[in-house]
Amino acid sequence: MARPFTVVWTRPALDSLLEIVQHRQADNPAAARRFAEQIKKKVARLERFPASARSLPEFPTSGLREVIAGDYRVIYRIVAPRRTVEVLTVRHGARLLEREPGTD
Repeated sequence: MARPFTVVWTRPALDSLLEIVQHRQADNPAAARRFAEQIKKKVARLERFPASARSLPEFPTSGLREVIAGDYRVIYRIVAPRRTVEVLTVRHGARLLEREPGTD
């Protein structure tokens, strides 16, 4: 069996997630915890199945993928030679992507 991939959260992705959780926490701390756990669980699955999520529709040839968690999109890329999944951002599904995440 192949060894699992390592999931690496970029600073922008962590900042986005923290901002979302803090915003939700103001209204409903329990729901904020459940949301954070849902994200954690869905992203952890990428360790074993990194290509299981769909390609990013806005940039289909970029190699970017997304996991959907409720109304949010967790956008990531697979770095196969390093057996790494890089989480690039967490965004509300209603927000448009102006450019490819991770191209800063």
